[in-house]
Amino acid sequence: MAHTLTPDPELQRFNKAKEAAGTNFRFKPKSIAFNLITMGLIPLSLGYYLYSNEGWKMNKLYRSQPVFINEYKPRQKDL
Repeated sequence: MAHTLTPDPELQRFNKAKEAAGTNFRFKPKSIAFNLITMGLIPLSLGYYLYSNEGWKMNKLYRSQPVFINEYKPRQKDL
């Protein structure tokens, strides 16, 4: 046989470390700071920014003219 399905020892070691990562986790100052920043500070600041301007400032960045150049006239079936 060609022995194409031999297990890779480095991949086996990685899988073993990945399975044991949850049992070795401890709350330490470094992990607490990382979790507070990634799960608290970033979503809250992004939500505050998006809620404060409600997208009105964003459309002026990318559009120099209105979407409809002519006056909008609804179709007959829309009435």
